Amino acid sequence: MAIRKRWSRAVAVAAAITVVGGMSACTPGTSGGSGGANADAAKPKELHMLYATAEADAAAVQALVPQFKDKFGIDLTIDTQPYDALQQKVFSEFASSSSFYDIVIVDTPWAPALVGKLEPLSGYLDDPKLNDMAKTDVGDFIPKVFYDTAVYDKSDPVKHFADVTAAPDLGAITGAGFDVYGLPLQANALVMAYRKDLFDDPAQQAAYQAKYGKPLAVPTTLEDYQQVSEFFTQPDKNLFGTTVMAGVGDWATDDFKSLLAAQGGNGALIGDDLGLDFNSPEGVQALTYYRGLIAAGVVPPGSTAASWDEAASSFDSGLTAMTQNYHALALDSGVNGTIGYAPVPKGVSTGPHFGTWMLSVNPNSANKAWAYRAITWLTASDQQLAMTADQLHPSRTSVYDQVESQTADPAEADFYRVLGQSLAEGVGRARLSNYTEISHAIAVAVNEAASGAKSPDQALKDAATEVDRLLSQAGYK
Repeated sequence: MAIRKRWSRAVAVAAAITVVGGMSACTPGTSGGSGGANADAAKPKELHMLYATAEADAAAVQALVPQFKDKFGIDLTIDTQPYDALQQKVFSEFASSSSFYDIVIVDTPWAPALVGKLEPLSGYLDDPKLNDMAKTDVGDFIPKVFYDTAVYDKSDPVKHFADVTAAPDLGAITGAGFDVYGLPLQANALVMAYRKDLFDDPAQQAAYQAKYGKPLAVPTTLEDYQQVSEFFTQPDKNLFGTTVMAGVGDWATDDFKSLLAAQGGNGALIGDDLGLDFNSPEGVQALTYYRGLIAAGVVPPGSTAASWDEAASSFDSGLTAMTQNYHALALDSGVNGTIGYAPVPKGVSTGPHFGTWMLSVNPNSANKAWAYRAITWLTASDQQLAMTADQLHPSRTSVYDQVESQTADPAEADFYRVLGQSLAEGVGRARLSNYTEISHAIAVAVNEAASGAKSPDQALKDAATEVDRLLSQAGYK
């Protein structure tokens, strides 16, 4: 398997949002209409793109720069920055109406605050002359990924498109008052990894059968997940069943919102009507289940301070039989075993957390026509398939139809199969300009319940009070 890419992301500071006064919850930006540019505009010598580092797999995109030059006859200069610095840079670029970057990568949590500053693309997508470098085919994007990432009503950025499972159709999008503000590229979803060698071990299978009266199998339900986690917690082997990411950060919110969706609640946490859907009976059930894993001792010590990195490290080092994360994993040298992947377990429903990066056109660019052509090529199926060699997480259905059979490593093929399925079923975030602050408030509640400092019910009630204050502060209420 290719070496996995791991990253750590701090909670984004509020200044990253407030640096752009015109991007508040109630004040859309100035970019208007359906977008469009002169298809016959002169070709520039160079395009500038602002991009993330490991978080959006910069290596995969950079690997295609020579091919881009051959195809377009244009130099593509990619400026990569780590997450927090990138967020600050993106917002400051738009705040100053800078024309330097022709293409800007946008992470989903930022989009509600940025959408008024991004170039709407329906006028581009409708122009055959601007779609001459690649087959754009918006209908090939995974529906939930496309609608969650790129489709907004600029006049009401909180609102989601009504049918997020329908094949993307530009006429339906614009007819409902929405537009397209970028093309999705790197798509991340929560998936489960497990030690395939442990599940296939005849001794473990016999012990499980003797203890529970049924065969050992990769868990598909929350009930089985808890039971299998308890079984694989084997102190004599220094082995724990699974991991949680209960440290204060987006990771804890993501764990919780996935469980909330599995319990039948709204995994977006907050509804389009601004209802606090996380503070609900389903939310209490989700957080009670989460606390139960920790109380049962099936996760490693220190899990109430763990992030994505610690969860991955615990699994990679052979300390746990299962984990949940966003990227392909690899066991450390000296750990003899194999990895398999499966969707996160279901409850009465399912909705693993997911989020996607998109490439957007800067409306201040002097090269909008060529910037648009560039993002159609970079996000086209052929290029996305090529970028899976560097572990890109594709956003197109057709790429998942091909990548599994073209990947030599069975574990990596398994990962892509599960990732594609999880993206199709996933649930994104509430569309709020101050989502990072709200996510932090909910992460605090998750941590408090996970550590036993508060009951799940009280932790969520207290979070609801804080979230209500944050929504009012941002002008939503």
